[in-house]
Amino acid sequence: MIKKFFTVLIILFVTTVTVNAKTEAPEFTNCAINYEWWRNFDDPYLIEYIQKTEARNHSLNSASLKTREAAVSAAKQRANELPSISLFGNYARIKTPRADFNGVVFDSSGTDAFALPLIMSYEADIFLKNHDKTKSEKKKALAAEYEEKARRINVMTDMAATYFNIIKLDKIIQTEKEIENARKKIFELTLERNKSGLASTYDVTNTDKLHTESMISVNDLEKQRSMLLHKLAVYTGESPCNVSVLKRNSYEKLGFKGKIPERISSSIVIYRPDIMKAEAELQKARIDIRIARKDFLPSIPIVGIAGYTALDLGRLFNWESTLGLISAGFMQNIFSGGRKIANLKIKKLQYYQLFEDYKQADLRAIQEINDALCKIKFDTKKDSENNRKYSLEEKNFKLVNERYKEGITSYLQLMQYRENLLTLEKDIVESKIQKYIDYITLYKAVGGEL
Repeated sequence: MIKKFFTVLIILFVTTVTVNAKTEAPEFTNCAINYEWWRNFDDPYLIEYIQKTEARNHSLNSASLKTREAAVSAAKQRANELPSISLFGNYARIKTPRADFNGVVFDSSGTDAFALPLIMSYEADIFLKNHDKTKSEKKKALAAEYEEKARRINVMTDMAATYFNIIKLDKIIQTEKEIENARKKIFELTLERNKSGLASTYDVTNTDKLHTESMISVNDLEKQRSMLLHKLAVYTGESPCNVSVLKRNSYEKLGFKGKIPERISSSIVIYRPDIMKAEAELQKARIDIRIARKDFLPSIPIVGIAGYTALDLGRLFNWESTLGLISAGFMQNIFSGGRKIANLKIKKLQYYQLFEDYKQADLRAIQEINDALCKIKFDTKKDSENNRKYSLEEKNFKLVNERYKEGITSYLQLMQYRENLLTLEKDIVESKIQKYIDYITLYKAVGGEL
């Protein structure tokens, strides 16, 4: 009988481990960065910063650790589906006192007792309670992975927008300094004309004011660039004190060789990580409702004990010293004060909340895609018109320059036309960079699926 018991216990353990050892194929691969799309900008510095941000950004590293934590939590819950086995060693010294029972005398005696049992406990998961809890934890881990992907996309797009704004400021500061020099010459020429009686004091004051405004503008722009450089350093894991090592491309070399679609199907929103996260959370909530329902079902604990016990250590491992026990119980909670009913209602309400959040997130995703396409449409048109306006002003400047060479136009008028041309150049820089940032916004809106 003992041999049969040992055989049954071993078969039960092996079968349980084998069944529960089956793992599902991974549902998600965290590949958040579409390098092929980013290479459309043909900017090696941008790709380098994306790689550095992916490897060094502490916020992304924290998100990655949170994802791993969720995966380990799922593995921990899965362990509840497996039996628990413990080895228990015990030694006892038993001493009986001297006793006299109606003239029959028993001398005091002492003996040793040794026990070495193997104890296995397992809750028979007939109703798949623990299995559903494991599935719920897996959905939670899946949601954490999508959250990490969403954070990676957000950080990368913010970093790229910062990078392009720095390039924009490089060019605008250069242009603003040229405007400052032009206004300085205009002021000096106006001052000379005032001394000759050809310009009023108001003209002198006004040109001086414009020159001062230009110097203030250069100072403000340099301040903005320094702050953006600090921000870029933090994104890429560099110290903000070392912004001098942050290289970037020149404005003139910027370009985009990819193609931006004029229309995007609304079905693409299902690939956004925030939508996929909301869907995983919704699936988890549905499983949690099933778990709450199964909480009304009974529990069936199984306990098995097999081992050795003897009064003599030398005979402990003899076959005659073996002991065995197996027991199966049935436990049903009759009254819990309405706790289980309330828990089921809470899980249902949480599911409905998540369902409403999911629908709202879906609408918001479509809005963000439409907004991005709208920005691209109008900002591209604005950039085209700025270039046309600049081209016309450049022709005018060339004509004025020819008139100046022929002595028809004064040097002061030439400088004023040059100032206008430089001001339009700033508008071109603004509209071109804004167009590229709009592309990045669309990339973010579609979850990197461009």
